[in-house]
This record gives sequence, C-alpha cells and structure tokens, in this order.
Amino acid sequence: MDSPKYHVGQIVYFASAAVEHGAPSCAHRVERLLPSDDGRQQYRLKVVDTGRERVVREGELSGRITVEALAQRLYEAGNSTSIPWARRDRTVRDPWFREALARLSKGTGDI
Repeated sequence: MDSPKYHVGQIVYFASAAVEHGAPSCAHRVERLLPSDDGRQQYRLKVVDTGRERVVREGELSGRITVEALAQRLYEAGNSTSIPWARRDRTVRDPWFREALARLSKGTGDI
C-alpha cells in the first residue's frame, strides 16, 4: 500500500467531482489517518469553520494545488520549528500566502 498523500494538520479540499455530488467545498483539516478500506487510505477530517467531522477516502480529496495548500507546503519545507501550520496565526501565515500567490501567478507550484 502507498503511503498517505495527506498528513495530520494539513488543510485539504474535496475534489470537484465530490463537490458536484454534494460534498462541501470548504476547507477541512486532516485530524487522523484511519485504517485503509479495501486498500484505499481513509482520513478523519474536520471542517475548519464549523468543526463538523467526517470520514473520507483519499480519492475524494483534491489533488489540485490551492493557495492554502501551497502556502502550507512552503511553510513546512522552510519551517525550522516543530510548530505545525494548523497552529500558526495569520501573522505567520500571511507571508507564506503571498509567496504562494506569487509562485502560482508565475505558473509554478514548485517548492
């Protein structure tokens, strides 16, 4: 089995096909990795704004890079502390958002 694509604390979104079938389009935080179901990784997610939780399979989540996701990846790649992205406030996150926007506007989502 492959390693999980997402990790605890990461902000994720439902894939567009799942949203078309009723899944919410808002941001979710990965709370826990769950045992796989027929070889498919499962996660427990929590809606960032409301705290509602749900269990989803990895294939239901978006692989597209968003500003939030890229900012988080950039932060984690350059983070010399052990403080996770999910615990950082706006003053720390804003510079990473600006960097992510700049990279996406240039057409590069690279770290």
